[in-house]
Amino acid sequence: METESKSRFITELPVETQEILNNIAYPVKRNEIIGQARNSGAIPDILRELGMLPDRQYNSAEDVAEELHIVYMGVPA
Repeated sequence: METESKSRFITELPVETQEILNNIAYPVKRNEIIGQARNSGAIPDILRELGMLPDRQYNSAEDVAEELHIVYMGVPA
């Protein structure tokens, strides 16, 4: 999936989640994302959502947003 189409997933996320993801230095693994979110004071709901991500490396906020979309909605069309 191209970056342009991936960017739509980031705008579907709550603003707090977007801010957390946009302030992370990529590439990172899931546990690093969760740790940085926790350090930034993320609410438990966001930490829970990030915990549902597959344990792999993410190269951008858009990658994380796309994966969260898949977790909640299934594979995008």
